[in-house]
Amino acid sequence: MSRHQIRRLGLSEDQINGWLTTSRLRPVFRGVYAVGSSAIPERGRIRAALLVCGPKALVSHRSAAFLLGIGERSPKVIDVIAPGKRGRAVDGIRVHDVPYPTPPELVRVGGIPCTSVARTVVDLAGTYGDRQLRETVERAATERLLDLAAIDAILDGGRRRRGAPCLRRILDDWRPVAETAKFATFRSLFEAKLLPLIAAGLPLPQVNAPVRAAERILEVDPLWERERFVVEADSRRHHGIEVAFERDHLRHRELLAAHYGVLPVTWREVEEEPDAVFAVVRQELHRRMDPSVP
Repeated sequence: MSRHQIRRLGLSEDQINGWLTTSRLRPVFRGVYAVGSSAIPERGRIRAALLVCGPKALVSHRSAAFLLGIGERSPKVIDVIAPGKRGRAVDGIRVHDVPYPTPPELVRVGGIPCTSVARTVVDLAGTYGDRQLRETVERAATERLLDLAAIDAILDGGRRRRGAPCLRRILDDWRPVAETAKFATFRSLFEAKLLPLIAAGLPLPQVNAPVRAAERILEVDPLWERERFVVEADSRRHHGIEVAFERDHLRHRELLAAHYGVLPVTWREVEEEPDAVFAVVRQELHRRMDPSVP
């Protein structure tokens, strides 16, 4: 609650100061307080930041990515867009000097106003490097929230946007698989990373495709059914538990027994050697389409 809101409840300045002394009120930001508990949930901190910045303030950038489910974690400093200069000198709040969002670029998450997924991605293009921005796009795809048309509309809206060339390059990688991604259920961020890489210039694979093994149905992703070929994410970064890692190797054996070719690909290979991964996938698909290819 803001100091103004507390006064409206009938407390005097002396009473407010007394509550602060006894910790019945706990400062969150300058002039905004939590009542009672010292454990302030993250969304409580975000609401407090908006109180500081005024009635038209909204969450943006990394903080919006956290609320929308496309950010890895909540940032310590809360990102806000606010008219005027309110909140600009408050520790723990970063007010961004970017155009105020249009109505299509605004959403509410749990009652908290914030930028839409598309606008958040565009804003982050101005602050993120290539790798962080690419992972944000992949997280949006994982959550089935990647809307290329909405992002394009913002980028083509007549304003110069920092990071726009980098973002356009990333989106161009996703355009061939945009429709496929809408219906995909990615089991991990890794699988979202794989799809645009291995589908560029190749026949589009199936995603979430059922494959009959000896004793059960396996869901694989991605799959070229006609060529009976599967690429599987294989990484201790996402399968750090030994049981899960062994389970993936069992899947690979079952697929091989069912006469499917399997290419396990690691996170490091996708991050550091994408051209080499693509070349192997392309070669294997061509070999399976034309047995005369060595």
